[in-house]
Amino acid sequence: MIHESKLAFDNISRMLAITRYDIEHHQVINDQSLNIHGENYFRDVFNFVYDEYDFKNANFETQNAACIDLIDKQRKMAYQITTTRTKEKIEETLLALTKPEYAGYTIRIFYLLDKSKPQKETREAIEKRFNIKLSETLLDYTDLIKSIEKLEENRLIELDKKYFKGIGYKYTDDIVLNLIFKHLISEKKFVKKRYDDDFGTVDTNEKIELNNINERISSEINRGLDYYKIIEDIDGEDNLLTNLRSLIIDDLYKEILISNLKSKVSKNQLDSKTVIDLHNLANEYNLNFNKIIGNLHETIEDNTEINDFNTMNIAWIIVAYFFEICDIGVHQS
Repeated sequence: MIHESKLAFDNISRMLAITRYDIEHHQVINDQSLNIHGENYFRDVFNFVYDEYDFKNANFETQNAACIDLIDKQRKMAYQITTTRTKEKIEETLLALTKPEYAGYTIRIFYLLDKSKPQKETREAIEKRFNIKLSETLLDYTDLIKSIEKLEENRLIELDKKYFKGIGYKYTDDIVLNLIFKHLISEKKFVKKRYDDDFGTVDTNEKIELNNINERISSEINRGLDYYKIIEDIDGEDNLLTNLRSLIIDDLYKEILISNLKSKVSKNQLDSKTVIDLHNLANEYNLNFNKIIGNLHETIEDNTEINDFNTMNIAWIIVAYFFEICDIGVHQS
């Protein structure tokens, strides 16, 4: 039972993360359809997790109920489900407390993406105006996960079966990787539209030997290459792989190379180097690429919440892809 409940919790966490990445992408293209669907989905999840409540969709009773999406009239609890994280959105929602029909109600705002984090001055002004604590009012998936984690084992397993296992089918391998890549590059403001360094290709085993890659890392790289074709097939949409490469290679990997070369070469010299220049220096100074690749893996993992994918680590899939096309590691002696 303990093993089954852990599998259930892991799947719930994964599905919540994938759903958020999906909503995040739809926001970018100004598609609100998942937000609307989210109201009913989270109504059902909340009713299960917080079983003392019986939320109804407020819009079913009053078309476009202002600032309220879910309501439990008996217990006087209301939720706004949103992706908008502005100060104005918080105040607009809390103004419902001044309306006679919501007298005595508690209102919470549940963010489909990360919750709003107002500055101290703004937070104090809002708390004073509405006589509430924002730490109890502004919620997101992290708060929901904490509540789910507290469920009894049989309830946790039931929750997974009823509301999370059933949505997994639509997230195929290529869709999940696509969403993860888009999430990774979502914060990157300036993207290079072409590859600056054409490294060519080298046989993977030859390159592993050339870089003195140890057995553990070479095993992870070889396993990650099972997903090479899926990543290649993703390339047709919105320069996704070009953008991903810009982040992984031109930003993260370059910074790690510079960090490892700082004790050998002055930082002023390093800052002007291209990635291929840095590779040549790494080769010249015989740097340990097990350490460098390990650092890159950890950095990518820190930027994603969906770490495991079909039992394969997402960060290793990305590392393996760029290692295979010779963007990572030296490729000549």
